Amino acid sequence: MHVSQALPARRCEAVKPTLPRGMERDGFVALVDAVASSLGIGAAAMMTFRTMIASTRPSAFKRGPDEPCCYLSQNEIAHKRGVTACRIREHEAALVRAGLIEKRTMANGARSGFSGCGVFFGVAIARVDEFLSLRDEIEADRRAHARLRGQRSSHKRHLKGILCELIERQGLTAEVERIHQMFAEWPSGQALHRMSLEELQSHEAEAEALTISASALLYQTHDRPLENERSHIQDTTQDSNEVICNDPVDMRSVGKPTHSINKRPQPDGRVHCLESQNGAASEAHKSKFIQNLGSDRLYGLCSEEMKMWLDIERQKRGRLDFHSFVIAAQKRLPELGIHPSAWEEAVDLLDEDAAMLCVLITDAKVADPEVTILSAGAYLRGMVRAQRTGSLNIMGSLIGLNERSRRRQ
Repeated sequence: MHVSQALPARRCEAVKPTLPRGMERDGFVALVDAVASSLGIGAAAMMTFRTMIASTRPSAFKRGPDEPCCYLSQNEIAHKRGVTACRIREHEAALVRAGLIEKRTMANGARSGFSGCGVFFGVAIARVDEFLSLRDEIEADRRAHARLRGQRSSHKRHLKGILCELIERQGLTAEVERIHQMFAEWPSGQALHRMSLEELQSHEAEAEALTISASALLYQTHDRPLENERSHIQDTTQDSNEVICNDPVDMRSVGKPTHSINKRPQPDGRVHCLESQNGAASEAHKSKFIQNLGSDRLYGLCSEEMKMWLDIERQKRGRLDFHSFVIAAQKRLPELGIHPSAWEEAVDLLDEDAAMLCVLITDAKVADPEVTILSAGAYLRGMVRAQRTGSLNIMGSLIGLNERSRRRQ
């Protein structure tokens, strides 16, 4: 008996798989496209899948007795794709192996709508729930990958500034040279995109360990620790909306260098940039405004969730520095539902330290039962818009947080 004779009875016995409510044919194709690489389907085979499924009736994916089917011959598909029929056969074989199509042809391999023979998509439709779960996993991995790349970028910026100051203070000692050499071997930002999630996790952990090592070395050279600097956040009974910035640093450039840049050869023969103010070297990797906040005082303004991440960073480093706050803020972003692009936009405009303060303020207000914030991401983007218009008052917001914290004690 030919396949064409057995098919009608087979379709009567089985229940035709259909797409879930709210999903149409195009949405189904987009879903398959999102998981194709995980199923071993390349871009060329996916294009063939799209060409075949485009010849089906959209209504067949939702209702009716007929299963979605492509009746086009391999030569016809090849003509539409602009490739050879041999390539189409290879693509169809790959799609069958991946469980995306089922081929039911006549004895000679022919396809016919009259006989009900062709390429059917019911096997893929039946796996929609599986594909949805797989897409969620892929998206979670993608977000984790982006977050790790962002953290590595933070480590790179921080370590670059630390190396500048270490060379200025100590010269090119053996330990500084070791750190510099390891830093020079870090992969480029473009190379990070080609790493697997596991490889990137390993590299980010190594980058963080090197940054902590360099930070500890620089910490030993200070006469007094930065976290003991007098805080600019004073106890006040003023409402935060009425407080103007009382810091001499222009709030439109908070977190960015406000001093002149000197470039001169260093012991390693390279040119390093060093911030200077009145002829004296200052920390190239931190603005004076950020230094004077004081990490202990800033920690007290954080939400309990942010403090948890900061406690983890403190355990790694043995102390809290402002790089700890930057990393904790980045790890808090997905928990707040803030898209990475909002953080990147804030960093581009404000620099990392001030962007970190914006996230800290946003997070603290989200955790405050007296404050209603519908979207943490929208609130952070609103702060960025305020910065563009020159109306952002980070210091006033910090004073407001400090006042609310004081009243609750």
